[in-house]
This record gives sequence, structure tokens and C-alpha cells, in this order.
Amino acid sequence: MSVFHKPSLLALLLANLVVTAHAVELNIPAQPLDKALNSLAHQTGERIIFSTALTEQKQASALKGDYTLRQALEKLLTGSGLELKPMQGGGYTLVKHAVIPHESEPVQLSEVSVSGSVEQERANGRVKGYVARRNSTATKTDSAILEAPQSVSVITRDQMTMQAVQSVGEALRYSAGIVAEANGPDPRADTIGMRGFSIGRDQFRDGLRNYAFNNQGGTVVEPFGLERVEVLRGPSSILYGQGAPGGLVNLVSKRPTDAPLHEVGITLGQYDRKQIHLDMSDLLSDDGAWSYRVVGLIQDSDTQIDHVKDDRIYIAPSLTWRPSEFTTLTLLTDYQKNDRGQGYQAWPRIGTLENSQFGKVSSSRFLGEPGLDKYEQERYAVGYQFEHIFNNTFTFRQNLRYQRMTTDAISTYLRALQADQRTITRETGGNEDAVDNLVVDSHLQAKWAHGAFEHTVLAGMDSQRLNNDQRRTFALAGTLDIYAPVYGVTAINPVESANIEQHQRQTGAYLQDQIKYDGKWVATVGGRKDWTRMETDNLRTPSASSSQKDEAETWRTGLVYLAENGLAPYASYTESFLPVIGTSFGGAAFKPETGEQYELGLRYQPKDSQSLFSLALFDLRRQNVTTLDVQNPTFQIQQGEVRSRGVELEMKTQFDAWSLIGSYAYTDPEITKSNNRNAQGVGFQGKDPNHVARNTAALWADYHLPSTLIEGMTIGGGVRYIGTRYGDDANTIKLPSYTLVDLALRYQLVGLGQHFKGWQLALNASNLFDKEYVATCGYYGDGCRWGFRRNVMANLTYRW
Repeated sequence: MSVFHKPSLLALLLANLVVTAHAVELNIPAQPLDKALNSLAHQTGERIIFSTALTEQKQASALKGDYTLRQALEKLLTGSGLELKPMQGGGYTLVKHAVIPHESEPVQLSEVSVSGSVEQERANGRVKGYVARRNSTATKTDSAILEAPQSVSVITRDQMTMQAVQSVGEALRYSAGIVAEANGPDPRADTIGMRGFSIGRDQFRDGLRNYAFNNQGGTVVEPFGLERVEVLRGPSSILYGQGAPGGLVNLVSKRPTDAPLHEVGITLGQYDRKQIHLDMSDLLSDDGAWSYRVVGLIQDSDTQIDHVKDDRIYIAPSLTWRPSEFTTLTLLTDYQKNDRGQGYQAWPRIGTLENSQFGKVSSSRFLGEPGLDKYEQERYAVGYQFEHIFNNTFTFRQNLRYQRMTTDAISTYLRALQADQRTITRETGGNEDAVDNLVVDSHLQAKWAHGAFEHTVLAGMDSQRLNNDQRRTFALAGTLDIYAPVYGVTAINPVESANIEQHQRQTGAYLQDQIKYDGKWVATVGGRKDWTRMETDNLRTPSASSSQKDEAETWRTGLVYLAENGLAPYASYTESFLPVIGTSFGGAAFKPETGEQYELGLRYQPKDSQSLFSLALFDLRRQNVTTLDVQNPTFQIQQGEVRSRGVELEMKTQFDAWSLIGSYAYTDPEITKSNNRNAQGVGFQGKDPNHVARNTAALWADYHLPSTLIEGMTIGGGVRYIGTRYGDDANTIKLPSYTLVDLALRYQLVGLGQHFKGWQLALNASNLFDKEYVATCGYYGDGCRWGFRRNVMANLTYRW
């Protein structure tokens, strides 16, 4: 018997049921009718109003296949004596037929199956195809992307699988206005630029920050463990606290599913890559109260750089418990171990960006010391996501994660190129880091309506605690001929150069109201107050220890109009803040950097289609930037400002057998205020910030061949363009543009016969034509970094 004695699950989760014409992929086991209806709600994200007194003693059989919500309900209700009844204002409830035959006897329904094409979506769930309709990153609520007052992109699991992404940076390659691999091959972190600004090494995982304190202690997340990657462009401190003005990337973890999911696979590829993976999920109890998921991956691989490995172990078990339809608790855990041959690699500018008399330095050349250089990182995290629904109005959510990460890195790197243009002097730097990070976010959501107004109010508080122990070592490493290297000539004996402990605390309180008027106008208004504290204990030089407190207030406002034809114009203003460590000549602590953005946009999502078209125009300013104190040249003052303006276009659409992704961004950046100059005396004011391309574009298309040609075959490919940009703020180093081509093939082996059902063979190539390009310059020692060369992989997967 159901635990509900009042209007059930679905009445208390939402006030209305929207019966969609889109089909939903369902897998509902045979069970009592009330539980079958509840399972239907979980798998579709929709809500149904019914009383358990009506469903008592009624049975439903398994329901497998693709159904519209209405079809599924009608199939489940066949023979039950119940029928759908429309409710005023939309939605349906269940009522008795005038005559109910054999009401007291259980009715077993026959198993049925139908087919469809489009899956209903939840904000943190799977999307069939490339076009997402909902997200949680923009507002921390499960809401339509059309209603967000800022630019949002979602990269789905299907897109990541088709493109065989091996990093978060690769997942973002086809998103507008994002340069996701600016550092080239770098094991320390994904280096992501957005709207002309680096978003730093911090990322968000399931709405909670993944912190990084320094270059060697970044967090590289295994993308196979992700369900989707969500991008929110522009300042976002209103909901997430301190952060860069360009935006944020939120990584959404795979979590337990109601429908059984089983996948194993093996990948072989270039650079002697060998990889196996598994992804398993199912219910643990007949009533659907418990479900699990286990995601795992083991990788053994070389890289395009000699003597550099890319080995990884990843496992992510998760568990969901639904003690009632009002309460959900999901436990999320993961463990990851990275083992690389180095953590830093840059080559002289003369020999990469500029020709040397000896030609270009090979992009595979290793400048470190084999057997000494390493990058070993071990990370584990455990957390939960909790939700409890009190009634039609109030819902409470709490997300928590504890993460520990240790890094042991030694890199031998370029110090300077000598006059002979082939011999470099080198240094060796080591880092031992141990990071503990505890993040919790709690909020209460209230939904109610009065007249033509609907409100979704979010009142919350988050807290972040971070401790970092860091020990650094240093040594001179002797010279190396970069065209004919001989390693191991000079003994390298690193000595301790720093030993510090850092502690960061941040607490924020936020309030947001999403106001919908007449079903067409959506206004979002919110404000936030933050308190931060940073303490640095220098164990080698106690007098150099420091402590700093900061406070900041940020707010956001936006307005969206939802037209009947699928158009959704919007306008917004939003802010960010980022603490700055240090003091001025007078001893005053620096104020936080601030960001503010004005944005106008237009989205178009035709009804009953799998398409989303987006246009955004923005004016974004980063303020309180530290710049040279002319009166006291060894100190800095906060008089700098950087402005970025631009336009972004993005398209995702699916029709017939085609899927298309397109993006273009024009960014006009400028250092509007600065006292800084380079060594030659060239001032920075009025120049472009380094590594910001004014033009970027990408286009991806894939086509599912008709069975009359090759049954089960999908062919895809893409083109990516990054325009010219400067390698320094003085604009004396200019990097050329580059264009890269990608290719993908997918073949469902069932086309060879039913005994191959569930098997898939895939082939992917990134940078298909092996274009050699310089990704970035301006590194220590006048260094530059080569970009990613061609990478080809073959994958065999079995799903059942």
C-alpha cells in the first residue's frame, strides 16, 4: 500500500501536470499501479495528482519503450476503472469511471511498447541528443533555459560521447565565446577563457566549487563521469560567491537512474592509448526506493610529448534513497588518480612562434629530465544532495561535498634560450600540495501564485572551508640542447624554497525571486552578501605570514519575454567579486576585484522541435585590477580596468537524421586603465589583454545514414577556428590564427545481425590533418606552448 493518504507525490511537488506531446524513453517494472505512476513521474520529471485510495489494489505490468506522457498514463490506467480529467489552469488528475468493473480485483495489464523520438528532461538528468531545454546552473532551480536572463550553454552526454571528449576543455570546443585549451597539453587544469577573461582554475561540480590554490594544484575532472557540462557566461557571484567575471563552468555528475543502464567498453588509440570503462545503474529495490550507479575508468597512455605519460584511474559510486516521494537523498562519491610524466612544458619562442636558424623545435621534444619529472595527483570526494518537499509551496535542498587532493609534482623547465638559439638553461621546481575542501549550500525554495503572478523564491546560505599545505623546492638544472637533447648530464638536487599553510573561509547569504507574469514575462531579481577570510602562515619566514578579510555585496536583475512563437528576448545586469591578496604602499588591504555586465540577448526555440538558437550582446568590465604604483614602483595600486564587449551566436538543432552545432563569437577587449609597462617601456593601457582572440567560430554536423545505405552508421565532423591574439599585454607578440578539423564515425553493429545487438564501434580523430600551431606564449623564460596535435581513437562499447 502506498504511503500517501492525501494527494500523492506529484501533487505536492508541483501544482500542475503538463501532458507533453513529446515521447519519453521509459522502463517501468511490473508493480502496484500507484508505484508505477510514481515511477513514471521520476523518469519523466512530470507530476500527476491522484489519491492512493483510487489506486489501491490495482496492478500495472512493465512498460517499456518510448511514450508520450499521455500515452503512458492511458496504458497504465487501462482496465483500472480510472481516467484522466483535465484541471482548470492545466494539468490532469485521476477520477473513477462512472462504472468500475471488478474494482476490488487486481487488474494485470499486458506489456506494451511504442516508439518515439524526444525525451523529457530534468535539469540534472540525461538528454537524448544535443539540445537541452532545462538547467539548474543559471538560477539554482530546475528551470527552462529560455527563462534564464544570462547566456547559458549545455553540453550533453550524447554530444560528449559522439565527440569522444577526453577532458572538460574538449567538451567546450564547440561552445560560443570559449577558448577551452589555451594552454595546450597541460595536466594541471583545464585552462578556460570566457568572454575575454580567464575563469581561473576553479570549477564547479554539481553546483559546488572545486577549489585550486596554485598552478600545480588544479583539479582535472574525468569527463566520463559527467552527465552534462553547463556554462553560465558573465558574472555569477549572486548565487556562487567569489569568481571571475567571465563566467563559470558547472560539471554535473552522473547519478543513479530509474531505468537499468549497463555499459562496458574499451578504447585503443594514438600514443599507445589503452582504456577500459564501465557505467552501471539500476534499482536496488522493487519499490524503487533505492538505486545505484557505478562509473569507472582505467587509462594507460603516452602523450604527444616524449617521456610524458597520461595514466588515470577513476571510479565514482553513487546511491539514491527515496524513503518517500517527498524526500530524496543522493550520495555522490568519486576517486581519481592521475600519473603524468611532468606538470609543466614550454618551449622557447624562437623555435616555436618564430623561426630559429635550426628550424622549429619538435612539439614532441621533452625539455625536462626523464625519471625525475612527474605529476602525481590523487583525489577523492564524498558528498550528498538532499531534497525534501514540505508541501505545494516549500522545498528544502542541501548539497555538501568534502574533497581531499594531494599533488606531488616536479618539473624541469625552460629558464632562458642562449644566444646560439639551441641551448637552454633550465630550472627544476617541485610542489607538494595537500588540499582539504568542504563546501555546503543550503536553500529554501518557495513557489506560490497570486493573480497573474507566479513566484519562485530562493533563500539560501553557502559556506566554503579550504585548507592547503604547500611545500616547494627549487634547483638549477643545467643546460640542454633542444635539437639534440642528452639527459642526465647535470646532477639536480632540489632544496626547499617555501613551506606555507593557507586557510580560506567564505560564507555567503543570497536571496532570489523569479517572477512570472501572465505566463509570458519572467523577471529575475537577486542579491547576495559575502564574507571572506584568507590566512597564510609562512613556516619558513613567519614575518611574511598574512591575514586578510573582505566583504562584498553583489546583485543581479534580468527580464525575459516568452513569445508564443518560441522567441525569448532578454536583458540583464549582473555582478561578481574576487578577493585580491596583498596591500598597497600605505599598508591598506586591497579591495576585491569586481565585475559588472550588461547583456542583451535573444533565444529562439520553436515548439515541438529539437532546436535552440541563441544571440547575446554583452558589455563586461573587470574593475579594481592591480596596476603599478608610479609613486612607489615596488608596490601596486588598484586603478586598473579591463573591458570586454562582444557578440555571441550559438545554434544546436536536430532534424530528421541530422544534428548540428554552430557557434561564433566576436570579442572586443581593451585594457582601459593601467600604469603597467613591459621591459621595453611599452604601456598596456589601450592594448588588448593577452590571449584573447577577437574571432572564434566552430561548426559540427553529424548524419545518421539511412538503412538503405549502411544501417546503423553515423558520420560526423567539425571545424574549429581560433583567430589571432596577442601573447602579452603590450601587444608585441602576436599569435597566428589556426583552424582544426575533427572527425567521428559511429556504427551500431546490429546492422550485421541481431546477435550484435548492443555493440557499437566508434572512430574519432581530433585535429585530423595534424595542424601544428602555437596555443599560447608569454611563459617564464620567454616560452610558448604547442597546441594539441592529431589524436585518433577507436572505441568498442557494449550496452544492454
